[in-house]
Amino acid sequence: MHCHEVGYKIIGHDIQMVEIALDPGETVIAEAGAMTYLEQDICFDTKLGGGLRSMFFGGEGLFLATLSGTGSVWI
Repeated sequence: MHCHEVGYKIIGHDIQMVEIALDPGETVIAEAGAMTYLEQDICFDTKLGGGLRSMFFGGEGLFLATLSGTGSVWI
């Protein structure tokens, strides 16, 4: 399996966010509500995450945001 390095940059000091540069065919998965900004050529889709078990026992959200395309996403 070929491993590809993802381009990212940490922005800020006290309150930080990450800028992730997506190349064609790359996808980022984030918890719903975590995304703060995306560029025009990024496709946004919501999918069912870990199901009810993760929501009740793991304290995580039920849905995940999948972001794909070419451009940057700030999380």
